[in-house]
Amino acid sequence: MKLALHWKILIGMILGLLFGIFMKNIGMVGAVTDWIKPFGTIFINLLKMIAVPLIVVSLITGLADLKDISKLSKLGGRTVALYLFTTVFAVCIGLVLANVIKPGSYINEVSRDTLLSSFTGDANAKIQMAETAKNQGPLQPLIDVVPENFFQALTDNASMLKVILFTILLGIGIILVDEKKSQPVVDFFKGLNEVILKIIDIIMLAAPIGVFALMASLMVEIPDFTTLGALAIYGMTVLLGLLI
Repeated sequence: MKLALHWKILIGMILGLLFGIFMKNIGMVGAVTDWIKPFGTIFINLLKMIAVPLIVVSLITGLADLKDISKLSKLGGRTVALYLFTTVFAVCIGLVLANVIKPGSYINEVSRDTLLSSFTGDANAKIQMAETAKNQGPLQPLIDVVPENFFQALTDNASMLKVILFTILLGIGIILVDEKKSQPVVDFFKGLNEVILKIIDIIMLAAPIGVFALMASLMVEIPDFTTLGALAIYGMTVLLGLLI
């Protein structure tokens, strides 16, 4: 019987955990870091690589199918309202669960100090970004959504909102142009959408290997098993939030 992909991914995760524990116990951490972890990094990079093209093409295809700009305005208003409501609701759920369960409290002091020393640079960068955002004007987020250069925004996954704005404008332009003139553009993006979806299918075939490598490298890099327990608590907290 052929296993479904999600079962293969689950098996890959479990085998990766067991393999990582085994390699850590026999002192072969370097072998995992040098020869196994790169496959996990490659898998993550493949997912990041396809994210922007998928969003751009699927948005343009969906907008072009509306045909009528009035439908877009109604749909856009409802989408923004629903997005704001669900975002606020999701943030509230996350804050409540995080403060009630406190997943970070399950890490012992030694592991916490080790993690802090390892990720101090990343943490300081995030703090600096938060301080910079705090000192900016109230309309700065609106400015940040508008790209100076669309192609430059395409090269940065963090600039997704800029890409989405230009994509929406492009979709509106397609709707407003005479259908005979815009049809070749629509056909191109619909064909490209099918190609990208097929690429995603190909990438997901490597998912079991990717998660195996990621879990194995995680196991050899964590300070001790209390960190794994804290990660498990964190994972269950996330699942509980998603369930709610």
